[in-house]
Amino acid sequence: MTAYTDTMTAEMTKIGSFDYDSASEFASRHGLSVRSVISKCHNMGLEYTPREKAVAKSAPRVRKSDIVAGIAASIEVNSDVLAGLAKADMASLQALAVAIEGR
Repeated sequence: MTAYTDTMTAEMTKIGSFDYDSASEFASRHGLSVRSVISKCHNMGLEYTPREKAVAKSAPRVRKSDIVAGIAASIEVNSDVLAGLAKADMASLQALAVAIEGR
């Protein structure tokens, strides 16, 4: 059993191509899910243009070991001596680094 009537499929054929916004609008008008409309487009061979994916942030990742190395350099100690600090949580390490820089 299908959720799509002949009238609905005829309307989809008449529209011809869909993007996420038009599929969403069609879905809300007919009480369907957007995913269902997109799937039906593919099934009927209609053109569907997906929305662009969000661009991931390209900020460099800060590692705890890097913060520990910075702390060691600030207090002029070999970083191997402070290696255990890498097991501390990130917020604590960042607070310690800021406190050392501010002295």
